[in-house]
Amino acid sequence: MTPLDAIRATPGLDDYLAEVESRLHAEVASHPGRVAAVGAHALAAGGKRLRPVLTFLSAPPGAAAPVVEGVAVELVHMASLVHDDLVDGARVRRGRASAWTEHGEDAARAGGDYLFARAFAGLAETGDVDAVRVLADASLCLARGEALQRRQRHDPETTIDAYLERCSLKTGKLFEAACVLGGGSADYGYLLGIAFQIADDILDCAGETIETGKVPGTDLRDGTPTLPLLLAARDDPVVRDAIAGGPLEGVLVRVAATGALERAREVALDYATRAREALNGSPRRAALDALADAVVHRSS
Repeated sequence: MTPLDAIRATPGLDDYLAEVESRLHAEVASHPGRVAAVGAHALAAGGKRLRPVLTFLSAPPGAAAPVVEGVAVELVHMASLVHDDLVDGARVRRGRASAWTEHGEDAARAGGDYLFARAFAGLAETGDVDAVRVLADASLCLARGEALQRRQRHDPETTIDAYLERCSLKTGKLFEAACVLGGGSADYGYLLGIAFQIADDILDCAGETIETGKVPGTDLRDGTPTLPLLLAARDDPVVRDAIAGGPLEGVLVRVAATGALERAREVALDYATRAREALNGSPRRAALDALADAVVHRSS
């Protein structure tokens, strides 16, 4: 049984995800118009729905399924992708045209705002002020992380600590929120999110478009200093120059030749291990352990 098989075998998960998907469609369609069309475009792109999975697995067995919470955290994630693609000028998302290339920049900007608004509107209806605060804090961290990425662009002097701070803001905090909204471990979600982002950055250097839905080398072309690129730049001045805006031809091959991908994966594995250690008797520990393995060893 693969790690993903073990996760999917969790009783109630398939029904939960089906309800989350249904409610996502309802939230996106609640105010028909241009922004809803952008939301529908983002929704049609699919995705792993990993954050709602985390929310479900963090909830105590027998408790009411945290559907509203899972929907809210996924809407925030979708909104951040719409905005990130616009800011980064990314034309492809999960193998299809990104929202801004399909609907225009202004519509994508408004559509992302709409998805954020629907996330908080749904969560506010529960009357749980603490839940709204948790998601608001994570959303603020997403914005701070994007701003930090802008400052680090084309800077091969970016430290590993600064890179990890960016990962924690852009990914770790929303994973943390997903777990907290379900009633689980904040530390597990936070550490797992960093592991997930490192693995994502490795895939950008080594993955195939047909599996990842993205063109390899996007980070390098954008000048975004990721862990494998920064580790490779220490050993190869050509990689260093490429991060700074120099020639890109053949650079991904040189990154792989330095062993940076393997070293970056070791860091991701360390974060995944630390995430598992933070579980401390979670009733769904087996599935959460499997998820930590799946995050680091995924191919898309």
